[in-house]
Amino acid sequence: MLLAAGSLAWSMWPSVDAIPEVLDPIEAGVDFGELDLGKQGPMPALKLADLRGKKVMIVIEGSESFGGDEGKLLRSALNRWTLPDNVFALSVGDAPIGAKVMSGKIEREFVGPMREEMKLPIYVDYGGSFTAAFSLPAGHFGFVLLDERGEIEMRLAGDAKPEQIAELASLVGAIEPAPGPAAPAFAVGELNPEACANKHCVLVFLDRKVARSDIPGLEEGGFEGEMEQVFEQIRIPSVRLARVFAADWPTDRADITGAIVGEAEGWEVPGWQFVAEASEAREAFGIGDQAAMVIVDPQGRIAFSETGKISFWKLGLAADLLGVEPKGFGKRKDQKHD
Repeated sequence: MLLAAGSLAWSMWPSVDAIPEVLDPIEAGVDFGELDLGKQGPMPALKLADLRGKKVMIVIEGSESFGGDEGKLLRSALNRWTLPDNVFALSVGDAPIGAKVMSGKIEREFVGPMREEMKLPIYVDYGGSFTAAFSLPAGHFGFVLLDERGEIEMRLAGDAKPEQIAELASLVGAIEPAPGPAAPAFAVGELNPEACANKHCVLVFLDRKVARSDIPGLEEGGFEGEMEQVFEQIRIPSVRLARVFAADWPTDRADITGAIVGEAEGWEVPGWQFVAEASEAREAFGIGDQAAMVIVDPQGRIAFSETGKISFWKLGLAADLLGVEPKGFGKRKDQKHD
């Protein structure tokens, strides 16, 4: 929902260029070190010249890419990778200079709430100076890698190909996550290591009762309120998890099984069990009494384990692990994603 709101905000800027087969050359005399971004919310002012000596990865989001699928593979890789200390990465939203009069509202209602949900630090570039300096088509997902001297090492627009992502990983020394440890012995309703063999096993633990009326975005009987109220509601850890599995993720597949632990009222996840209590499983996975999600992979390893309010970028990692495509905003769970 937050991403959709941000996408709506960016859709007000109509400038979108076609992506050329070959990117336009950089204009002569451009000094990338002069590119800067002023202080925004909690983010300090930033000048690229101050980052010399590091490799710098810059993700540029435009109206066609913000919250959409363009650049999805590269975003997933950036969320997944661990980067060396000599690599700095940031996300820059490309906005017209006229939007600066709305900067307070944009910070308060869109970018500010997104910062706690995304892995990369976020700035807004009012006037599109980054897009112009790197000769990238306006309105699209863009990516630039600068070397330690501040010179371009890689430049992309639109979707990155798998071989380009592999090349980037090599250039920056990205580290893929290692396989998780073997799952402990557990029992959640009918689920246990034997029942989960050769499947993705998803265990969702609630830390409070979640009724249908608590969950934003459900077609009938869900939570209703102003956008700010919806944002606050979706920050509640158990409500967020309920929203994901009741509405957003199509998990009704033979290779995915799961259970919801806790008190739920008026909502379901097709094919999944609802279990009132599983204290021994909570202890086995070390999650205490918090809201949590654990994914045990088909090899019986813990592939994902997070507690509390799981941020959007980490939920994206979990969706990738399961191979699910979250539904498009405004669509029911049983409708296809565009």
